[in-house]
Amino acid sequence: MLAGERPSAASQRAGNVPAPSALTPVAGTPSLVRVVQALRGATCIDGGLLAGPAANGGDREGLLADLTAAGDFEWMAPAAGPAQSALAAAERLASWPMLLTTGDHALLTAELVDDFCAAAAGVDADLVAGLTPHQLVQARFPGMRRTRLRFADGAYCGTNLYYLAKPNATHAIGFWRQMQALRKQPWRIAGRLGWPTFAAYALGALHIDDAFAALSKAASCIVGWTSLDNPLAAVDVDSAADLAVAEEILQGR
Repeated sequence: MLAGERPSAASQRAGNVPAPSALTPVAGTPSLVRVVQALRGATCIDGGLLAGPAANGGDREGLLADLTAAGDFEWMAPAAGPAQSALAAAERLASWPMLLTTGDHALLTAELVDDFCAAAAGVDADLVAGLTPHQLVQARFPGMRRTRLRFADGAYCGTNLYYLAKPNATHAIGFWRQMQALRKQPWRIAGRLGWPTFAAYALGALHIDDAFAALSKAASCIVGWTSLDNPLAAVDVDSAADLAVAEEILQGR
């Protein structure tokens, strides 16, 4: 299941340079196509749903038709944002467990998908997030800017890989949607997670398991995590710099 594209992905950034989208060619092949190929090659995946991107006619509509022609993947129109799209898709599929990832994960491989699903299946949670140690990402990609989650027991990067094990996983996606709505009001986000948790994180004293316990309480479901040691898992293509790195890797394979 894919959140294929943010509605703002085609918007202009500083300097009028378009941000890459799920349909941006990466080493000659659109990112979304690469993601679907990886999912089709994974033994743990049996079809899915493309929650976007919007079908606006022309080449875009033709590409989506090609991706869904085999019948294993279906397309649905995206909602107002990625969380809304993911929630609508999960409710439509209603088949557990399921994998949630993004259409700009151009370096995703079938092996990485299978490794993540196998690890996540061993975690007792409603939803499991994949995280990669930042030190591994930094060692593989010196100088690459990645968002870090800094915990007392180490820093991690997100992977845009989520294992939705049980129906209650939709509570976590609903909470994500609420947090998106509050992104310009960080004090309200802190209030939802608990001020002691927020203060501990700000001081670098929050342990990762305590963070996920607080997140689980706020989301009204059990949210867990698993570590992925492959730094490629932490690279999506949402900037020109990411695109250059991804193309260099793919052309070198």
